[in-house]
Amino acid sequence: MPKKINSNKKSAKSSGNLSLLSKFRQSKTEKNMPKTPTRPINIYRKIAVSFIILTLILVAVVVYFSVVSVKIVIIPNKERTTTSFIVSVKDESNTNPTQGLSVKGIIEGVPVHINDTFKTEGKEVKDTEISGFVTIYNKHTSDQPLIKTTRLLTEDGRLYRLKQTVRVTAGSQVENVAVYADKDDQSMEIAEDKVKMTIPGLWAGLQDKIYAESAGPIKLQELGDTMISAGDLQKAKDNLKTKLLEKVSKLADVKKYKGKDTVIYDISEDKIKFETTAKAGDKVENFTMSASVDAVIVAFDAEDIKSISQIKAEEALPDDKQLESFDRDNFEYSVDRYDIEAKVADLKVEAIAQMILKGGTDIIKPEKLVGLDREQLDDYLSSLREIAGFEVKFTPSWLNKVPSLVDHVKIEIAK
Repeated sequence: MPKKINSNKKSAKSSGNLSLLSKFRQSKTEKNMPKTPTRPINIYRKIAVSFIILTLILVAVVVYFSVVSVKIVIIPNKERTTTSFIVSVKDESNTNPTQGLSVKGIIEGVPVHINDTFKTEGKEVKDTEISGFVTIYNKHTSDQPLIKTTRLLTEDGRLYRLKQTVRVTAGSQVENVAVYADKDDQSMEIAEDKVKMTIPGLWAGLQDKIYAESAGPIKLQELGDTMISAGDLQKAKDNLKTKLLEKVSKLADVKKYKGKDTVIYDISEDKIKFETTAKAGDKVENFTMSASVDAVIVAFDAEDIKSISQIKAEEALPDDKQLESFDRDNFEYSVDRYDIEAKVADLKVEAIAQMILKGGTDIIKPEKLVGLDREQLDDYLSSLREIAGFEVKFTPSWLNKVPSLVDHVKIEIAK
C-alpha cells in the first residue's frame, strides 16, 4: 500500500513538471514571435479623416457658390419726349387722294387787309450829344425861373445844361426837362434814375430846396434830320403782320367752325402784299403802309389727330425705350403750308409723351459689377441717368459684396 501511494505522488509531480515546461516553452515562443504593427493603421485613419474633411469643404464651397447671388431691381427714369410729324387736313369737299397721314376738316381762305401809320425813327446823323431828361423840384415858397443853359451838377462833378427855359412854381415839380452834357464824352452818360443834381447858379441856401434828378438814362444821342430807314420799313411790316394775325383770329372765332373742336389759322409771309409810297431815305416824320393776304383757317377734330399721334410717338421711340404715358391733352399745332385752291393744309403736330426703359434692356452689364462692395455698387447705380431708383437684395442676406460669378448677378427692371 505505501508503495502504491508513492507511485501516484511521483506521477503527479511528473505531470506538474510537464505543465511548467509547456508554459515555459509557450512563453518563450510568444517572446520570439514578432509583434503586430500599429503605425500604418494610424496613417490610414488620418488619410480617411482628411478626405472626409476635404469632401465636406468642397461640398460647402459648391453649395455656397450655388446659393450666393445678388438681385438688382431697377426703377427706370421717366424721360420726356416730343414727337413731331406732319398730317394733312383735307376739306370735306376735297375728294382727291393725298399722300401720307390725313384727316377730314374744314379749309377756308380768308382775304385780310389792314393799313396803319408809323412814326419815323431813323435819322440822317449830323452830330452826336450826351442828352436825356430830368425832373426839377422846387420845395421853396417862391417860384423859380431857370433859363436855357442853366447848369446842373452831380455830386461827382459831372456838368449838364438845360435845353430850354422852364419856370418851376413853388411847391411843385416839372418833369421831362431836356438836358445835355457840358462835354460830349462817354463818361458823362448816366444809366440810372434819380441821380441828384444841384443848381450851382442859385444862392447856396436854395440849392437843397431847388434841385434836379435824372429821369431815365442820359446817354449818347444822334442829331440830325428825321429820315426813313430800312429798319423803319421792316418794323412796320412786322407790325402789320401781327395785326393781320389778330384780325384772322377774330374771323376764326365764328359759329360756322363750332362743329369742329379745334380751329387754327395762319398767313404765309411770302404771300403778304405790302404797299407804301415811303422809301428809305425820305425825310418825313410819318409814313403809311398797308398789307393784304389770303389767310387760311383750318378746323378739325383733335381726337382724329390724337389717335395718330400716339402711334407716331411709339414709332419714334429708341429701340431700348417704351411708352410709359401719353399726354392726350397737350398738343401743339401749327400750319406748315397750305393750298387754298386745293383745300388742303399740312399741319405740324408736336405731341408730348413719357418714355422709360424697355424690359430686358441691358443698360447694366453684370461683368462691371463683379467684386464691387455695397458702397461701390450704390455709387455706380446712382451715376446712371436712366435709373430713378434701385433695390439691391443679397443672398444670403449677410453678404455685402457682388459675387464673382457673372451668372449670379440678376438684374430686373421694375414695371
